[in-house]
Parts: sequence; C-alpha cells; structure tokens
Amino acid sequence: MKAALLTKPGEITIGEVQNAQAKPGEILVEIKSCGVCATDVKKFTGKSSAPFLPFILGHEPAGIITSLGDSRQSGLEVGDRVAIAPVVTCGHCPSCISGKTAAEGMGMCDHYEVIGFSQNGAFCEFAAAPAANIFKIPDELTFRDAAIIEPVAACANGVLRSLCTPPGSAVVLGGGFMGLVCMQIYKNLGYRVLISDMLDDRLALAKQLGADAAVNPQKMDVEKAVKDFTRGEGADSLICAIGIKELSESGIRMMKKGGKIVMLASAGHDTTVEFNLSTLHYNQTVITGSVSYTQASYRWAIDLLSRGEIGTDLLITATGNLDEVGKLLSMTRDHIGIKNVALF
Repeated sequence: MKAALLTKPGEITIGEVQNAQAKPGEILVEIKSCGVCATDVKKFTGKSSAPFLPFILGHEPAGIITSLGDSRQSGLEVGDRVAIAPVVTCGHCPSCISGKTAAEGMGMCDHYEVIGFSQNGAFCEFAAAPAANIFKIPDELTFRDAAIIEPVAACANGVLRSLCTPPGSAVVLGGGFMGLVCMQIYKNLGYRVLISDMLDDRLALAKQLGADAAVNPQKMDVEKAVKDFTRGEGADSLICAIGIKELSESGIRMMKKGGKIVMLASAGHDTTVEFNLSTLHYNQTVITGSVSYTQASYRWAIDLLSRGEIGTDLLITATGNLDEVGKLLSMTRDHIGIKNVALF
C-alpha cells in the first residue's frame, strides 16, 4: 500500500509498504482522511523522536471498514464509515481497572500506545486498530470534518474538566485551533467567553466563531480585560490552550473564587510555573491538567461536528492528498492556516 513515510527529520517520502494487516481483535479500515496535528510536527521536525524509521505519522484518521477480522464488535459492519480513536489503553493498569481512564482521559493509562506516535499511523491507504477504538460516524459528517474528531474530543474533555454550575464566564488563553474549538464548546454550553491571542487575525476569527470578547495581550492587559468582562468577579473556568509559563501563571489571577483552571496544552518537560499559594489556598482555585479524551468526549465530538456546532469551514484552512502530506506538515510547522487535513 501507499504511505507517507518519515525517513528522517524534515523529510517525507511517498512509498510502498506492506499492506496493513488486522491482528486478532482489530478491524481494518481504508483511510479516507487524517488530520495534521502539532504533535505530528514534533516528530516531523525531530523535536520528538519517532520510535523507528521509516515511520508513518497520523493519529486523526477516518475511513471505511474493509474487514472485521475476527472481531465481533456489536454494530460494526464492512462498509461502515468510521473514525479511529488513536489511544490504545492497556486495560490492566490501576487507572484502567479503577475506571480513571474511562472517566478522566485515555492518558491516565500507565501503558497506553498511540497510533501514529508509538506505532505506525494513518498517513497511508489502510490502517488497523482495535475494535474498541472504532467509532461509527453519521453520513452527514464528511470525512474532511471527521478528521478533527480526535482533537475536538480532547478539547471537549478539557472543557468538561473546567466546568462550573450553572454556566458562567470562561477564559481561553491561546487562539490556535484548540483554543478556538474550546471557545465554541463553551458557547455551546451557554458560557460567555473571552479569548486571548497575540495574532489579530485569530482574534477576528474567534469573534466570527462566536467569542464574546477577544483580547490581544500586546495591546491590552488581559487580567484587567477579564476583570472588566466578569464585572470584577473573575472567571469561573479557564483553559490554557498554549503551554507558556507566563500565561499559566497569570491565569490564577483571573479566577473567581472556586474557579477551575485546565492546562490543556503541553509544555516543555522543564517548564515550571510559580503561583501565590496564599491566593490558591484562600480562593480554593482548582488547577488540573487534561490529556487526550474519554470515550464519552469522543462521542460528544462526533455529535458536535455532525450538528455543525464547530465551525469547520473556518477552522480547516487547507487540505491535500496523500502525496502532499509533507507539504501539509510543513505548513503546520510554519503556522500557516489553522488546521490542515489530508484527504485520500
């Protein structure tokens, strides 16, 4: 089969590889689309090492079932349109056994594998995955839009971990793809949302997608803007959609008492932050991380996209075929556009 192969950092070669084979319990899928992610770029540029070379990237795929193998997964048939959730959990570590993986995120598993990270991915014609990782998608959801189910699900999980009752005010720090998706999910739940980013074109897009306020920290004090936006109370919920020390530190000063902060974006392994412990203590601020998605948030992402609640026409700014995967990765590396998708 044809595949886009990472042969060395910065180089993608289109070549022929052995056809994907479904192992016991796996289902074979003909890939029709696959999103390009910033984490793909880390391996593409060599900032994160591929487990072996040549390697097939791609962890946001959708396609059509071509073989069920020996799987007896209820409700799945050859010809079904599906998405592949990329995180494969072990099922036997303490987090899996206790239910934390299901309740809090697939990243809670102690021994998880990721299609496109630790094993070959989906920038290719066919891929196999465990039956439990295969989700049917409705006919009204295009393969282009199905290629962003996984990151939307990760955003949905982060938002869920930040919620208050009843819906109030939310702040999203970072107006890239993940931040813009989080903003739309908050709006879908009835929140008033302020988003912050240093690029005015992203702020304009945020307003077009429904943000109540959009602030450029180079032109305005974000903390003051949040206080004004919340009538001096501070935000109920805050998402850090970019892993920068200064932004993370400023977030705690923007919160209402009892507010929840979620660190959604990854940061360098040596990144540290400083908080005023007295403020944290007396305001009972909750700070937590969010990695990956749950099965529930994955299904919610399918529903959000199928109902048109996420502005995919504005978010997906470039597409290309399998031969153009290298170009799409380079565009993502160079911050050209918002979200790029490969269509096969």
